[in-house]
Amino acid sequence: MWKVCKYTLIDLARNRFMLVYTLLLLAISWGLFVLEGDAIKGLLALEQVVLALVPLIAVVFTVTYFHNLSDFTELLAVQPLRRRSILLGQLLALGIAMLVALVVGMYLPIAVFAPFDIGGVLMLCAALLTLSFVSIGALIAMKNRDKARAVGFGLAVWAVMVIVYDALLLWAMLAFGDRPIEPFVVPIAALNPIDLARIMVMLKVDLAAMMGYSGAVYKQYLGSVGGIMMATGALMLWVIVPAWWSLRAFDRKDL
Repeated sequence: MWKVCKYTLIDLARNRFMLVYTLLLLAISWGLFVLEGDAIKGLLALEQVVLALVPLIAVVFTVTYFHNLSDFTELLAVQPLRRRSILLGQLLALGIAMLVALVVGMYLPIAVFAPFDIGGVLMLCAALLTLSFVSIGALIAMKNRDKARAVGFGLAVWAVMVIVYDALLLWAMLAFGDRPIEPFVVPIAALNPIDLARIMVMLKVDLAAMMGYSGAVYKQYLGSVGGIMMATGALMLWVIVPAWWSLRAFDRKDL
């Protein structure tokens, strides 16, 4: 597994896209802080961009990379190596490479301009979202042999989580507002890692009041340290479950 991870990291280090992605994040992060002039406003603007851009790039790049690597993966599969070790090494290398790009592209501007506690929550959410969508992308790649179809499915998953899910959640809260649905709001929100990360950042900046009724519910259940730990655990499940599922799919895949 570690040798597969090592050689995949070397290949990713030579990939121009990773350099472009790092520089793009750095330019966006630094530019927003400079333009806004206020650290909190810069963080909120960066949050809106990052929570949409980072998952999109993570899922599309992962799907594309695994399909481009399919011939090499098939070559490794005929060697005396466990299939799970092959895919786990590749997943680990992808996660490390994406996190390095995130640290260089986001952490440096946040460390210079933003308060540590709020910036730390945004970095934690961005890191977990990156790993989550790398896992989701790997699962999509393992389940779909056709590259175009897999990329399209990845884009559809991203669009549902960024746009459609919030609209459906808002409709449900308005439609069933006269019923005691508060205990179900947070578990439903946990079904969307992007929404959960956004809520964590908003609560840390203390902007729950601007979110209206839903903000009051989120603050009640997630505003404490225990609530933040529960939300972090839910995001970690979004990393672990798709990764485990993709490993299982690769084990059963007919190469």
